[in-house]
Amino acid sequence: AIVWGDIALIDGSINARGSDITKTGGFVETSGHDLFIKDNAIVDAKEWLLDPEEVSINALEFGRSDIPQEDSEYTSENASGEPERKKNKNTPTLTNSTLEKILARGSHVNISASKRIYVNSSINIGNNGHLILWSEGKNSGGIEINEDITSTGGNLTIKSGGWVDIHKNITLGEGTLNITAKGDIAFEDKRGVPKQNRLITGQGNITSGNQKGFRFENISL
Repeated sequence: AIVWGDIALIDGSINARGSDITKTGGFVETSGHDLFIKDNAIVDAKEWLLDPEEVSINALEFGRSDIPQEDSEYTSENASGEPERKKNKNTPTLTNSTLEKILARGSHVNISASKRIYVNSSINIGNNGHLILWSEGKNSGGIEINEDITSTGGNLTIKSGGWVDIHKNITLGEGTLNITAKGDIAFEDKRGVPKQNRLITGQGNITSGNQKGFRFENISL
């Protein structure tokens, strides 16, 4: 099942099941230059691909606003008459609670962005899920981890055509952790934030690109 639009708002259920007796498998792709996944969205599939230009994963905000969040992302029009998106990394593509519900089913969730991915809320991958964060690295893009990612056996793959900045903990227990970047991979404090120790646990590999390097600050591997 493929759902696509220049500005795509997913608010409902998408079901993609395999044709075998147990109804396993199934693939869902939700695409768009700008993508918004509402918190009550349900995706029932073995693999879910999200691939907008930029992705921000945030915690659900409580309270009411008269302006829908996806509408507040845009100015009226640009010079060509098209809606113009504001550059706001804190406006979520999806919430961590929506993501965790899908991962808890053992699904593979592939979050792919042409520019940047921001993890602004904690994520629990669960026992059988597999979370893939993939940035093509266009326009000096990369992946920024600003909150903890945990699992009780689920796997995490981080792949970037640019850089990877990890400012919090990644603790996967028996899960697999693989990080690959063409640019630098940094485990360090975010600017303006008090210094803190970071813990990275999991089984796997961390690989930076040719002639690129690592930056480590207060970290236990």
